[in-house]
Amino acid sequence: MACTALSLSFARGADIRKVFLSMPDSIMPMLTANDRLDFLDFMDSGMKAKVSNRLGGESVMTDLSGTSLTVRTSQSSSTCIAVYENRRGRMLICLITTVTADFPDSSVKFYNEDWTPAQASKIIRFPELRDFLESDALKNDSLPLLEEQSVLRLKVATATPDALEFRYTSLDYIGEDAGKYIRWFKPDGLTYRWNGRKFVR
Repeated sequence: MACTALSLSFARGADIRKVFLSMPDSIMPMLTANDRLDFLDFMDSGMKAKVSNRLGGESVMTDLSGTSLTVRTSQSSSTCIAVYENRRGRMLICLITTVTADFPDSSVKFYNEDWTPAQASKIIRFPELRDFLESDALKNDSLPLLEEQSVLRLKVATATPDALEFRYTSLDYIGEDAGKYIRWFKPDGLTYRWNGRKFVR
């Protein structure tokens, strides 16, 4: 998955490294400040960036760019941190935590550049089931049945340099009728572009 305090003000083109190192321990409690430093050192050296985390397992940094990074925190979870510049030249931090049980499910949180929480409702309207459906499906008489059967509505989120992408992952929870609903869903998922103030479809 491509994605991505020392109290400081971020200049234009803020380095994801500074964001990662300034992150409060409470955001990723299984990693210490030294673990985060080790990740960056390993990546710079071309080595596998893995550390033993506080839970006794192994965490691995799998991606690092100028504006995002991804850490596989355990065998069943990963965290992506990405930064987006707003119209005032300051940074919005996006943190995506994805848990994979039978199917992946992501939670998305936002922070200001000092790692204080930002109000998600002012930044994005998260997609609902109907957003993932083709226009013909919205007119189908069987739509209420799909909504009733799709009790678990899981989605996976991916950060790109200028957008957030969402893909619906709950079809198999619908049961034996899942096959007939596949064609109802948009094959490429949903893309929300960053406009310097919020993410919009």
